[in-house]
Amino acid sequence: MMLILLIFTSQLVINCSLDNDPINEEIENPTGWMDDLERSLGTGTKAKLNNWVEKGLDNTKLKEAFSKTSDKAGLMTKLETAISIYHQRVHIEDWNNIPGIAKSDYKSNGLLAGINHPDWNDPALDLPAIEAANFVDATATVLPSGTKIYRVTGGNPAGGYWTKEKPKSVGAVIGGTAVQPAWNDFSKCYEYEVPQKQTLKVWQGITAKQPIAASVINPHLPGGELQLFIPPAVRDDAFKKLVIQIPLSW
Repeated sequence: MMLILLIFTSQLVINCSLDNDPINEEIENPTGWMDDLERSLGTGTKAKLNNWVEKGLDNTKLKEAFSKTSDKAGLMTKLETAISIYHQRVHIEDWNNIPGIAKSDYKSNGLLAGINHPDWNDPALDLPAIEAANFVDATATVLPSGTKIYRVTGGNPAGGYWTKEKPKSVGAVIGGTAVQPAWNDFSKCYEYEVPQKQTLKVWQGITAKQPIAASVINPHLPGGELQLFIPPAVRDDAFKKLVIQIPLSW
């Protein structure tokens, strides 16, 4: 009788332990953390989270981000207003799924002052300090007719920054030309060809490093690729009319 009682008691302890085991609970209800957020943040939260996961957001990193933050509503808002999945990955610190980044400390290597070109003799064509900081070096360059240049963006097709080579991947844009995911959704590619019997004045140089986001030191965006900056005075209506959308390389 005593032996039977001991066996029963031992089994009861084991069952109770299993009932309170968080690992066991996770196996039985892997989306329980989403249910908790649904209760605290409101109806529709779980559906949004599942939708993001279906589109490629990492479930584990998403869960970790919410478990670490003291402002769950704030994180949810950031994810809702992010302009791309790469921007969302920044918010949840999913560095393994943001291509092109360098997993080391950011150290600024951009130019410290603006540059002018005496032969151009036009302040409207100068490289201002705020743009010079995006270059390791920069040279005033005149592109001949027939030259094609490229720009990947979800924003202004005729913006300031371009490349001579069509980017082959999102990583080439994020890492090589140091474009923060908060600035760009990388959804479209544009091309401009310098018209016959014309030239295009640009600043050309190696892209400087950038932080991947404000207050984040490691990882960072390494830069290192050749980029162009076209002064606003050059990007007139005639320039804008010749900018065309072309397919992305990915």
